[in-house]
Amino acid sequence: MEQHNLLEIKDLSIRYQSAKQNTIHHLSFAIRKGEILCLRGRSGAGKSTVIWAIMGMLEEYDAVCEGGEILYEGIDLLHCSEKEWKKLRWREIALVPQSSMNSFNPVYTIGRTINEMFRYNEETKRWSKAQRRARMEQLMDMVHLDHNVLNCFPHQLSGGMRQRSAIALAIMFHPKILILDEATTGLDILIQADVLGTILELKKQQKMTILFISHDAELAKSFSDRSVEL
Repeated sequence: MEQHNLLEIKDLSIRYQSAKQNTIHHLSFAIRKGEILCLRGRSGAGKSTVIWAIMGMLEEYDAVCEGGEILYEGIDLLHCSEKEWKKLRWREIALVPQSSMNSFNPVYTIGRTINEMFRYNEETKRWSKAQRRARMEQLMDMVHLDHNVLNCFPHQLSGGMRQRSAIALAIMFHPKILILDEATTGLDILIQADVLGTILELKKQQKMTILFISHDAELAKSFSDRSVEL
C-alpha cells in the first residue's frame, strides 16, 4: 500500500535578497509519513535554506521565495500567517539545529529553557510547577540524560549532552515531523552513533517522520530510508 506524503515540496525556488541568482532552483521532493528522508548536498548547496523555508523563517534570513509550494498535509507553508505558524511550529514541525548551542540561551539552564517553551502551548502554559517538572524529567529520560542536566548551563555540558538536550527541546510537543540539521556534526563516531540510536528510538515511540540534513553520503545511506540530492 502506498504511503501518505506528509510533506511535499514542489518546484521551489528561493533567492537571498543580496544575491543575483537563486540559491534553490525548482526543487521538488516529498517525505512519506513515517520515513527518514535525507536531504544531501555539499556545503553552500542550500540545505539550510530549505529548512528555513519549511519552518516559515525565510524573512528572518533575508530570503524570498521566487516560486513553488511547500505542502504540509495540504497546507501551503509558504502562505501561512504568523498566527497559523504558532499552531504549526514546534507542535507539528520541529527542528534540531546544526549547532546544539543555537537551541539554548547561554544564560539559562536547560530546565529554564524548556520551561520557557511551555508558554508556547495552550495546554502546557496552564500546567502547575509540578506538572512541568514531571514533563521535563520525562524528556530527560527519553533522551537518556540525568535529571541533573536540567540544572546545568549549556556550556557545562559535553557536545553529545547538548545535542540530546536539543532533541528533548524539539520533541516536547510531540511533532509529526522532526528536522535534523547536521545533527551529529562535530561529535565523535561513538557519540554520533549513540545520538542517532536515541533518535531512532524516539521515532518509533512517537511515530515521527524525520527530515535528516547531511553532507555525509555514508551516514545518509546507513541512517535514512531514502536520499534526495540537492
